[in-house]
Amino acid sequence: MVVAEERGSSLQGVESGLRVFAVSDLHVDHAQNLSWVRQLPAHVGSPSVLILAGDISHRLELIEETLVLLLQKFDRVFFCPGNHELWVERGGMEGDTRTSLDKLDEINRLCKELGVDTAPACVENVWLVPISSWYHASFDRQPEWEGALPVTKVMTDFRACRWPASVDPAGDDLAKLFDTFNDPQLGNLEYCLEEEASGGDRPVVISFSHFVPRNDLIPEKEHLFYKNLPKAVGSDWLRERIRSLSPAVHVFGHTHFSWDSILDDVRYVQWPLAYPKEQERRRKYGIGQRYDSAGGDTSTHPFSSWKPLEVYNSVQGVTRCRRTYWANHYGQATVKGPLKGRAGAV
Repeated sequence: MVVAEERGSSLQGVESGLRVFAVSDLHVDHAQNLSWVRQLPAHVGSPSVLILAGDISHRLELIEETLVLLLQKFDRVFFCPGNHELWVERGGMEGDTRTSLDKLDEINRLCKELGVDTAPACVENVWLVPISSWYHASFDRQPEWEGALPVTKVMTDFRACRWPASVDPAGDDLAKLFDTFNDPQLGNLEYCLEEEASGGDRPVVISFSHFVPRNDLIPEKEHLFYKNLPKAVGSDWLRERIRSLSPAVHVFGHTHFSWDSILDDVRYVQWPLAYPKEQERRRKYGIGQRYDSAGGDTSTHPFSSWKPLEVYNSVQGVTRCRRTYWANHYGQATVKGPLKGRAGAV
């Protein structure tokens, strides 16, 4: 067990107020991405929270190393596993009979030992709420694309995850099962929020998941390299959880498409580090320096200027949306009056 060092700042006695940041899809199996985590600066001078919306790695030792590093840079880290964390076949030991649910339990135990939050918690009157979810093929509402390979043939999850015999991974079983993991915590939280709202003092809620909660947060099939991707990204049960919670912000991951828009008065954010080749396509963020995968000065990391996105602070409330390609492409709103949780909102 790696022991987390003293964190970069304290949640107590800081006048400048809480700051909440979001990121997803670190994929630190790639040396360049692990180097990016290492070179992140520690947040000093204000209490800081990082939301990490899944897909660190399928390797437990890398999950642990990454979480320890992030705990040195942020006061609190909130995490929900993605699909990669639950791979058990890839690189597994011969005779390993663990299911992906067993591995999920291992990850939750690791997080508890390290002090990483995996359950809803209130920090300075802001609720941070992880929502458990898994995708299902019926989430796809777009017309079928002729000749597209079946999702079971393309997604590594169908080979690398192992589920109990009673579960059909190609149907809705996993989406329903993972949604049950949210009970009773989310039901109790919804009740408490309703009670506080009736008194006129509902706290800000920021929820997050790995998977996609709405069909309008993925590009249309004509724009996708893999046409059946919408069958392996989202959950209708997740969308219903968000509807019930009514958060100011929901952070998600998985598809590696940066996204920041306001739909039905909720700000939806995906801010993925993603794979190195995908990072190279982000012309806006690269600083054009060479990266040495063998190590060296981390200040030369080509994407050291790209940071987790600040989605909330105690001065502004919910921050303004950042311009992202797909939200702009579909003309989704990035400003809509005083957003819930924003300074000046009613």
